Amino acid sequence: MQGTQNAPSQNTPSAQTQPAQPPTRFAPTTPGTPPPRTQPPITDRLTPPTLAQDALSAGIAAIKAADYKSAFRLFIKSCDQGNPAGCFAVGTMYANGVGIQTDPEKATRYYELGCSGGDASACADLAQTYDYKQNPTPDDKEKAAQLYAVGCSGGSVLACNNLAWMYANGVGVPKNYYKALDYYKYACENGSDLGCYNLGLMSNVKNIYGIDKAKLSDVDLNYLACNAGDIQGCANLGWIYTKGTEGVPKNNFYAAKYFQKACEGGNLSSCNNLGVLYQKGLGVPQNDQRALDLFSYVCNYGLQSGCDNYGIFKEKLLRTNPNYGRLFLPLDPSLR
Repeated sequence: MQGTQNAPSQNTPSAQTQPAQPPTRFAPTTPGTPPPRTQPPITDRLTPPTLAQDALSAGIAAIKAADYKSAFRLFIKSCDQGNPAGCFAVGTMYANGVGIQTDPEKATRYYELGCSGGDASACADLAQTYDYKQNPTPDDKEKAAQLYAVGCSGGSVLACNNLAWMYANGVGVPKNYYKALDYYKYACENGSDLGCYNLGLMSNVKNIYGIDKAKLSDVDLNYLACNAGDIQGCANLGWIYTKGTEGVPKNNFYAAKYFQKACEGGNLSSCNNLGVLYQKGLGVPQNDQRALDLFSYVCNYGLQSGCDNYGIFKEKLLRTNPNYGRLFLPLDPSLR
């Protein structure tokens, strides 16, 4: 149960109608002390907000016209002029390789600029760079939770959904069923169908030993099984979220979470499916090397679909750029 970059579109609260205040977990940053009045004025170095917004709007129009070179230039200009949404847009282009070479480090840098400037979506995406690090440490997960909390407080229902998942599963934060419900409730009330679904799922599961036990759906049962350590239940949930079946909103971010959990437990089909998500950048940052590692891992353990995916993807990469040969030697059968 967690949201995605490539999650279903989320609606942030409008400027006209103030949403209910999201639950808080981390204290807000206290504004710094303003500079002494004796300092010289800095107005000559400031850019009127309208100019930064104009550059952003022009960049969005260029994106819609598939003029990615102009869009990138305009987003950079907007970011340089102090618009955090422009920084977020640059980060997104670097993260997804839209019109430019994919560069995760530069994407992270621009997400940081956007988040520090107050863009909630930038905070949510920055959180995911920590959440989906290869071999993440407990500190990485805690940092992800903190950033999701910042994004959620800024109105990102994606961040609220992801933070709720972390509380529900005790990842990066102490496991807390009621906090998970609070964050799902906030996401639901602010336009997230996924938040509403997860709120209902958790509310129903809470009553497993009560009068509602007979009403549990297949999804409820797989959720309970996964959280009880049944790897097949996790694999089933990953598949359900990938396809959007059983009345569940399609969500690749949650799919990746459950495929990862099942893969770590030895479910080869989930490792293969996770590789596909990394190959296409669905629910996780696009990562050719990670996808190849997963395909080779399952191939070496006898899953033919992994061998097929490895061969097809390798051929595609080499056809695109012969220099990609560095990714294939040696063939690493281990998960990293």
